[in-house]
Amino acid sequence: MLLGTPAIAQVTNLDFNEETDKKDWSFSFTPYALLAAQSTDVGGEKIRQSFNDLSSITNAGFQFVSTVRYKRFSFSVDGTFATLGIEEESGPVSIEVGIKQNIIDLRGGYTFYSTFQSEETDIAKGWSIEGTLGGKNWVNNLVIDLNIDLGPIGSIQERIREPLSWWDMMVGVRTNILVSPKVLLGASFSVGGFGIGDSSKFTHDLTYINAFRVWRYMTINAGFRSFKYKRIDNGLETKVNVLGPLLGVSFILN
Repeated sequence: MLLGTPAIAQVTNLDFNEETDKKDWSFSFTPYALLAAQSTDVGGEKIRQSFNDLSSITNAGFQFVSTVRYKRFSFSVDGTFATLGIEEESGPVSIEVGIKQNIIDLRGGYTFYSTFQSEETDIAKGWSIEGTLGGKNWVNNLVIDLNIDLGPIGSIQERIREPLSWWDMMVGVRTNILVSPKVLLGASFSVGGFGIGDSSKFTHDLTYINAFRVWRYMTINAGFRSFKYKRIDNGLETKVNVLGPLLGVSFILN
């Protein structure tokens, strides 16, 4: 149910500098939040969770994306670290479910088309298209604590641990469009998994970003993200779809 609850966004590196000031390298760090809803299909069961449902079981979490660029090459790290849990009690029986989730998305990229350093100014002040290749690592540690109170006799306590982790190869494309000195539009789309080894049978990821420069070294970002994956574990098919708005702040050095 909780698998993939918080998620990572493939946010592009945001560079608004005028061409005369553009450097060969740049670095950006973006903490962000995905305000997501989730649908999960497991073995014929359908589970639907709103943002309020997910936030109520999220105890702690942090999401960020960081990108280093040198000329046409880039390398990005997108991470999610979260602790989720829920506790239920019915009579003498209580159950506590917790999950620690770490998601790391590593991508290398190459910009094979760009007008940022040309004199083309027909519609936008700059446009680039970048191909990406990398891997996404999912680590989910599920812990279930069961307690049955037997009164004066004592109690029965049982702990179940269920670790689950896998890598998905990801291949995709990213694009940036600079529409004004203070507004940049970015989008990325990637697919992966392909059933290689223990990876997902198939996964895809779509992100759209509006970035607004408020200072030379800082932008405010708002957008939308949707991702979906399909896995089969021990003969049980699981489909997870996460979507929702995202908000972030980028700090840029170049």
